[in-house]
Amino acid sequence: MKKLVTVLLAAVLLLSLAGCGGSGNGGNEQAGDGALHVGMICESLGTQSFNDDVLAGLQRAQEELGIALDYIEVSEISDAANSLRTLIAQGCTFMVVPSASYRDAMVEVATEYTDVKFLYLAAAEEGYDNIMSVEYRENEGAFLGGALAAMMSKTGKIGAVLAVQEPLQVRFQYGFTAGAYTVDPDCQVTTMFTNSYSDTNLGKEMASALYSQGADYVSCFAGACNLGVFNAASEAGDGCYCLGAATGQFDQNPDKIIASVVKPIDEAIFNVLDAYLKDGTFVGGTASVWGLAENGVTLRFTTMNDELLASIPDEVMDKIEELKQQIIDGTIQVPGTQEEFETYKASVQ
Repeated sequence: MKKLVTVLLAAVLLLSLAGCGGSGNGGNEQAGDGALHVGMICESLGTQSFNDDVLAGLQRAQEELGIALDYIEVSEISDAANSLRTLIAQGCTFMVVPSASYRDAMVEVATEYTDVKFLYLAAAEEGYDNIMSVEYRENEGAFLGGALAAMMSKTGKIGAVLAVQEPLQVRFQYGFTAGAYTVDPDCQVTTMFTNSYSDTNLGKEMASALYSQGADYVSCFAGACNLGVFNAASEAGDGCYCLGAATGQFDQNPDKIIASVVKPIDEAIFNVLDAYLKDGTFVGGTASVWGLAENGVTLRFTTMNDELLASIPDEVMDKIEELKQQIIDGTIQVPGTQEEFETYKASVQ
């Protein structure tokens, strides 16, 4: 009787977890027997954020490589570990974890299930053979965005709306500031943190404050908060523009988003799974670092407004390309912390 009760409780827990925060199924009926079964947990979908780009790469792999796919939206961090266990119980043997919020849960479950592979996309994680991690040089892409904004600014004031003060956001902050400072040492750069990846209203409030203080170009790197920045740009009126993120987000405000600092993670995800399926390539225990040279980050110009694109002078485009090449060849070492920025600033002066 005790065994029966235990089994029933486990079944109830499994069913409840499958719905925590919302869930989605990638269409496993399309995958053949023996297909690689991939699972993902994420905070939210449908906002054209990093999570959506990760899912796009997985769905491409589902279509072209024949993987099976399941994913769960997890609104409460405390549910993350059991959500991962749920996906494993459903047959997932390759897990994708996009957010640093789930780091502790991932390590806990990876230690329990050493035969399951984990791809961690938020930061370097070393010492676990079944965890392959990726760290981005967000600062390199942000550097180009800051340089563009500073060169395009008519007021000499620009800004950025960021999410929380975690390493990837801080890298963006100082990369963006360094890029602006490199092309215009007198440019005033203000960055604000929403302390949220999902509060659209906060994104709008902070961007509106930046515009009211004289900034005419505002960048963003704050998940769904970006949508608020785009709304603020419209309300700020003529002469005020913004930079997007994710895969571009140009359709969210074609008249205002002149360029975007992007991580082409959909392509990277597909390539990782393709290599794993072909020859078992999985670099566990160490972190890969993706920057401009690896096409892990880049600056993408608007694809939806020819007039806005044409407003960028040729000399500005040429300068952006020059800076990009200098970063790739190592001539410019882009700072990613306050200490590195102060050292970089001193070297430029």
